[in-house]
Amino acid sequence: MVIIMGDTTTNPFTPTEIWNDTRVTVREGDEEKQVDAKHYHVRYMVGESEDKRFVDSGENDVASLSDKTLYLVPSIHRIMDEPFHYDVSAVHQISGKDNIEGKVRHLKRNGQCDDHEMIEVTFQSPGVECCAMSKDEADKQRVPLKYLAGYLLGKSDGFLKVALSKTELDSGGAYYESIHIIPEAVVKEWSCLEA
Repeated sequence: MVIIMGDTTTNPFTPTEIWNDTRVTVREGDEEKQVDAKHYHVRYMVGESEDKRFVDSGENDVASLSDKTLYLVPSIHRIMDEPFHYDVSAVHQISGKDNIEGKVRHLKRNGQCDDHEMIEVTFQSPGVECCAMSKDEADKQRVPLKYLAGYLLGKSDGFLKVALSKTELDSGGAYYESIHIIPEAVVKEWSCLEA
């Protein structure tokens, strides 16, 4: 259940958590060392494709290779009375069975929450770029809604803090990136995200 705080429409795109194994440099005292970690992102899945390529099989014939590609974006926008849209320059692609299987999980929206690791928040965002339009059309526009999914870092002093990615060290500890600080006054709705 999603608790609505204003006049919003549920985002039709599926929030998705993706991750990959990585190595990061950490500082311990005066020393830096490489440690194993997992890097996580929360994105919206906006498409997928099945690609088929043909390659030389080495035996005087052509073999086909199939590969799946997922297309993900960090946020979705909606201007009232317009369709949902996203910044096409921010599309992240993941291709290949090894990069997708076991490293992607689709999340479900599960009602409003106060203390949960992942959330989706819908808020008014005047900084959202849109599409091409005339000067008159632009003048008639209102502040669009932005749909953002990520890791809830806290709620304090009238602000929600949400990170779009995190790195968890195998030895413990986590670091967050792409942090958005959103005034609670512009938030229209939020919901928990669970696998």
